[in-house]
Amino acid sequence: MDYPISVPSAGLVNGKFVDEDALAGSPGSLIPASWGNGVTQEILGVVRAAGMTPSESSNTQLLDALRSTQLFQTPARFDVSRSVATPEFVQRALGNYAGARGVTAATQLTAADVGWAIGLGGDLPYTVSLPEINSVPNGAMFALHCRSNAAVTIACTGNAKISPQGAYLTSVVMNSGESATVIREYGVWVVHGTASLKYAASLYASVGNPGYQKHASGNIDQWGFGTTDALGEMWVNFPIAFPNAFFSCVANHVGGEGAMVIVVGGTATKLGVRLKVRNAVNQPGAGWTVFYFAKGY
Repeated sequence: MDYPISVPSAGLVNGKFVDEDALAGSPGSLIPASWGNGVTQEILGVVRAAGMTPSESSNTQLLDALRSTQLFQTPARFDVSRSVATPEFVQRALGNYAGARGVTAATQLTAADVGWAIGLGGDLPYTVSLPEINSVPNGAMFALHCRSNAAVTIACTGNAKISPQGAYLTSVVMNSGESATVIREYGVWVVHGTASLKYAASLYASVGNPGYQKHASGNIDQWGFGTTDALGEMWVNFPIAFPNAFFSCVANHVGGEGAMVIVVGGTATKLGVRLKVRNAVNQPGAGWTVFYFAKGY
């Protein structure tokens, strides 16, 4: 709406209404019926949109309408337009999680779970499946916390990949106490949180015997076992090669009498080391099982 500038008889001065000036002989502006009706209809439109009934006796209905809960609707969850953001929308988007719930068995997440804090409980292993990745927008997030007594697998649906620490996998495993924030990021589910640490290249591990554990410092522990030959010796092949250097190796034997396990001087490399077993009277310990623990970086 605007002033009735297209109506010459309205008598606007500089585009605005003016009062009559009897002393100067200047007439006052006239308010055309079309303009007065237009202003009234504009105001009544706001009052009615708020679900209110217009009343001649009230002079506060416009303000009441602007303060009502019906006039401003909370935009849809993934609305990225420039519509008005209600406190409800802001609280949901920034202030807190959209809600919280727990699961204890196989579950398929959907777009309705975006923004929720989801606790993973239970006593048996199960799988929680992420929604089809194209069903949610970029930035869609699920906050997962595992308090289950068994491992919980977080799996992709369709051809999407889940990426903890830069790896591209079809699923990740969460153990009790671990947390994961899973975010849709340009066609990939990116994982942040403690559940992703075990997938970091600097923290890779092989659980078992033999096995190894990488540490964030760069140090690597490796372990395993073997059986000595007729000379009481055995060659240890480390599960993985030390990238830079071998530090040390300690070992013990399995048997019913005392013995020494010796690292044969000059044999250590980044790939392995030779061990020698001698009993209490310096005789070769042939056919003995030896467990070792090696360090390097």
